[in-house]
Amino acid sequence: MARYRIADLIVEMELSGRTKQQALPYLTEEAGQTDISLSYDYGQVLRKYPQLRDLDTAEYMTTGSLFAAKVLRFHGFQLHASAVMLGGKAYLFSAPSGTGKSTHTEKWCRLFGAQIINDDKPTLRRTNGVWMVYGTPWSGKNDLSCPVGVPLGGIAFLERGSVNHIRKISPVEAVPAILRECLQFSNKVCAQKQLELVDLLLREASVWRLTCRNDDEAAMVSYEAMKNGSK
Repeated sequence: MARYRIADLIVEMELSGRTKQQALPYLTEEAGQTDISLSYDYGQVLRKYPQLRDLDTAEYMTTGSLFAAKVLRFHGFQLHASAVMLGGKAYLFSAPSGTGKSTHTEKWCRLFGAQIINDDKPTLRRTNGVWMVYGTPWSGKNDLSCPVGVPLGGIAFLERGSVNHIRKISPVEAVPAILRECLQFSNKVCAQKQLELVDLLLREASVWRLTCRNDDEAAMVSYEAMKNGSK
């Protein structure tokens, strides 16, 4: 199996098609211990879930789900979000599909010179007491990702509104928003571990609620608050 460095872990996978192409920047020739090994019968997945349509999609979805489950053992979890890096920090924008998180990060890139880390499923991992944000090959249909790890600067949960406004929120207020954008595990051990990590993250990170229009002012409002820490 090919070896990849993802979230500072050595991951072994035998890939094809779309997933293999999106994983190319993560290939490594590093020797040593394998942290995570991903292998599955994707044909069986497709037979069970015909709505996936083809083997390529079945492989992409299954490897992403398997990685999300196994990275929990390394104090990490995946979040449905669009993540950018700017000034040595990572900023995540999370919301249900179609809300405009990718559009918002595109504005950060255009207006402020940010770079995309991952546009769909970045991994957050706590290492040496620091929350890091990593690109992954599971980067959505546009395949926007970068094989980097950057300290977390903040997370904003987006919702559409007529006025651009951002405010810091408490862990209690953030729980429903973040759990909605995490993978839902049927395995109780995985579910419990993810809850523990989410609880720790919300206690340690800057978390925001961003109500916004789809305009440049929305990006400026979030930038000023999240970069400077002001309300």
